[in-house]
Amino acid sequence: METIFPMLQVMQIPPKPRNHAMLLMSEVGIPLREAEDICEIAAPIIDYAKITDHAGMAYRLSADWLKKKIHLYNSHGIAVVPGGIPFQLAVIQNNVMDYLKRVRDLGFAGVEMSEDVIEPLDRGRREELIGQAIGMGLKVMTEMGRKNLDKKFDVDAVIEQILRDIELGVSKIYIESSEIQSLYEADPAALNRIVAMGKNEYLLFELGLNQPQEKAAWLVERYGPDINFASVSPGDVVVVDAIRRGMHRKASFSYMTNTRRRV
Repeated sequence: METIFPMLQVMQIPPKPRNHAMLLMSEVGIPLREAEDICEIAAPIIDYAKITDHAGMAYRLSADWLKKKIHLYNSHGIAVVPGGIPFQLAVIQNNVMDYLKRVRDLGFAGVEMSEDVIEPLDRGRREELIGQAIGMGLKVMTEMGRKNLDKKFDVDAVIEQILRDIELGVSKIYIESSEIQSLYEADPAALNRIVAMGKNEYLLFELGLNQPQEKAAWLVERYGPDINFASVSPGDVVVVDAIRRGMHRKASFSYMTNTRRRV
């Protein structure tokens, strides 16, 4: 492909499929036309699309519509997963296996098995469900942290759980955006320890709705451009990519101010 300005260079990231510099876009059931528009300009930088209209998927959006959207994203090399709230609803309504089968049959690439709102599952039950989902051919994504910050973020326990999840075959592990915001403000050393595990190909750091661009710039500056991002809104995808490459004001145009980049 010939770019608009082929004589200019910016920092490159690996082509898909990749394990570093990944981006998971969270979209709240946007129309097919809008999803197509996003793919037109940003498909190469989006690895996953997460559908997060949790209520809509349960009562308003049709299965046929969802299958069209999954096909659209898949045709651009973007895997699709549901958000974690429907899984948690299935847990409290005691129909997890039916939910997992439906996720598989609809064509989702995987399932998010988070516990960031409900009471955490018993360890044995949690691991049983992870194994069952993987046995169905689903990639399993789990999450560390709580949306409402109603339980202490114990970094030692989180590290232990991350390692155990990887051992169980979990594909990706989110770090909850609310926890990142809290640690960013109060205890960044806890995040340092998670990154220092050397398991970054499994970790996705959520940006969420609270200062996502500022959070992206801080994470890139602290941990480098290979960091994986999740919960990036459609409107922030292009900006977050530019921040990663040091080509945005939120990143202080660091690519250009690095003398090694000057021609």
